[in-house]
Formats: sequence, structure tokens, C-alpha cells
Amino acid sequence: MADVTYSELMQTTTILGMVNRISTPLTLFQEFFGRISGDNSVASESADGRVAGWDIFDSTRRIAGARAPDNGPRRVQKRKVGHQTSQLMHTHESITIHDNKVFNSRGIGNAIGSNVDRRGQMYVAKQVRYMLDRFRNQREWMYSRMLRGGFNMLPDGGDNYRLRNYNATPTDGSIPINYQIPASNMNRLTLGDPAINGGRILTDWSDPSADIVGQLLQLNQAFVRLHGRGLRHIWINSKTYNYVQNNIRNRSIGGDAFEIFKSMTDRPTTSREGVADAGFDVVFRSMPNYIFHVYDGVLSSDGEMDGTSVAENELLVPNDRAIFMPEPDSDWEGLIDGTEIVLPDTHMASYEQRGFGAWSTRIIDPPGFELKFVDNYLPILYIPTCVAYGNVGA
Repeated sequence: MADVTYSELMQTTTILGMVNRISTPLTLFQEFFGRISGDNSVASESADGRVAGWDIFDSTRRIAGARAPDNGPRRVQKRKVGHQTSQLMHTHESITIHDNKVFNSRGIGNAIGSNVDRRGQMYVAKQVRYMLDRFRNQREWMYSRMLRGGFNMLPDGGDNYRLRNYNATPTDGSIPINYQIPASNMNRLTLGDPAINGGRILTDWSDPSADIVGQLLQLNQAFVRLHGRGLRHIWINSKTYNYVQNNIRNRSIGGDAFEIFKSMTDRPTTSREGVADAGFDVVFRSMPNYIFHVYDGVLSSDGEMDGTSVAENELLVPNDRAIFMPEPDSDWEGLIDGTEIVLPDTHMASYEQRGFGAWSTRIIDPPGFELKFVDNYLPILYIPTCVAYGNVGA
């Protein structure tokens, strides 16, 4: 016989409610680009199947040459046509719920003795929300890695893969997915005059004397040369923001105390539970053409259990890094959704599911159902040079 006290055996626990210890992660990158998961209408392009491609025909900056009088035309080479092909991301997961497990149970957070949830609808609804969060989190993670140059897919038994940070020369057997951001657009950004500091634009921003204002002007000039679009948005986290706030030149041009900001705006975004976004957007008086987005969001791509330690949660915008880009436009970035044939049940007709979709399939012995979710999509960079992922640390 188990050794329990009388009160443990006979007294009824008072259920005060349900507690959610981790608020739903935000989806700032998806909202910024207008590509929220679950809304298949936001895709910039659609593909039949999971392979998509696009042709490339660039404009020119060359000027026509001169010819001596009484001569025919100078024949020039035709413009070359390029092509890029991509394989879309395929995500397919499910959870199984047995009828007898949820039958005649109380709702999560409801008091003992309250009305029972006979078929477990509340429990099922929360499991559906959990799965939707996983898929939305993956899209946010994918957008962050697109802006950081790529990611790796690590085989995880059978047909499963785990997503990992980009490594061009992996030793763990993972497959690198490269978004083709040039090496010159990474780290210190070697986009400047080669005769000055080897062309490197960025320096250590933790040094208060770093010329952040001048570096952004150089990068803006490089952006115009690379693709014709000016620098507009800079994504950083709180640690990097502190470097910019304490920068000597930023303060000398913009003024001290609160005058250093032209604007500091709290984002109206909240989690599903109503928790306000902890980040904000800043325009400095010394740099009025640029918007700094401070984003401390974290996600985990390792394991199935949620944790709160630093090791278990990775910043979407890492410390000492900054992501630079022009105004979002479907000319240089987009989201492709694909299709696949699905069959929800044997008595139903199969159909073509585009982008994200969900359905349930009945099971027997024991009775229950399998909740299935699928997503075929890929965030894309039509013009990889529009993104720069810089190292602004020591």
C-alpha cells in the first residue's frame, strides 16, 4: 500500500486555472515582410509541386558608345539570361489523440467537479494550437536564417531532418542550404574602397569611438552600387543597440539624453496571450534615414522539450550582429508556396494542398484520430545582395 497522508487521500485539490509559462513567440520577420504562416494568400509566388525557378534578366548601367560619321552601327553582345532553381521546404508532422484518453475529462484549468468536456474538445483545440505554433515558429526561424545566409539540414533518422545554423563545410553530415549572399556582404562587409581598410566597412561597434554614422553612409553607397536600393532597415538585438546608443559620434550629432532619438516606438505587436512585444523601433537624430529594429526573440531547433536556458534558446538576431536591408519589396524578396496531393481519409477524394494545411484521419483499435499538418514553402531572396549580415562585435 502506498504511504500517503489522510489529507492527500481524501481532500480535493482546488484547480485555480491554467498557467502558460512560455508566451507564444512573436513573428516579427513574417509580419515585417507580410508573410504570416497559415495565410496562404500572402505568398508572393505559387508553384505546382515543390520545385520552383525564376529567370534573371538584369538592367544595365553601361552607356552607349560613340561612332564616327558615315559608319554603320556598332554591334554589341546580347544581354545574357540567367536562371535559378529552388527546392521548397517540406514540413509534415502529426499527433495522435485516443478517444478514451480525453473522454469524459474536465477541461484544462477547470475545477474538479465542473462540467466535463465529454469528447475532449478543449484538449484537442490546445494540441492543434501547439502544432500551429510549431509551424509558425519554423517559418520565423527560416526567415531569420535567410537573412543570415542559410541553414543546414541534419539527418535525424529515417526521413527526418533537424534544422541547424549554416555551416558551409559541415562535419556532421548535414546538408548546407546557401541563400547565395556574397561573402562580401557578410561579417565586416568588404563592400567599400579596397584602398581603405581593405574595403571593410564595419568595425567593432562596442568601441564608443566607432564611426557608426560614417559606416552606414558607406553601406548605403555600396547598396546603391550593388542593386540600386538604399539602406533603410537595420535589425539588431538589445546588446548591439546599447553599442549604438552609447556611440560618441551618434551622441555628438544627435544630442545627449533623450534628444539622441528622433523617435522610439513600441511595437503594437502582442503574443496570442496578450503579452506585449519587448522590442522597439528607433530612429536616431544622427541617422534619420535608417530604422533600427530591436528584436530579442528566441527559438529552439534542438529536441522536443521547451526550456528557458540560454543553451536551449537561440537569438534570432545574435549578439554583435546586424542585418541590413532596403525597404521590403517583392522585387528582391518573396515567399513561394508549393503543393502536394493529400488524402485525408480512404472514403474521401484526394486533393492538391497548397502551402500550409491541416486535417484529421480516424484510427481504430484503439479509436482516435491523427491530427496532420503540412507546409510546402520557401522564403526566397531574388536579389541576395540586398541583404548584408554584418559582424559589429570585437
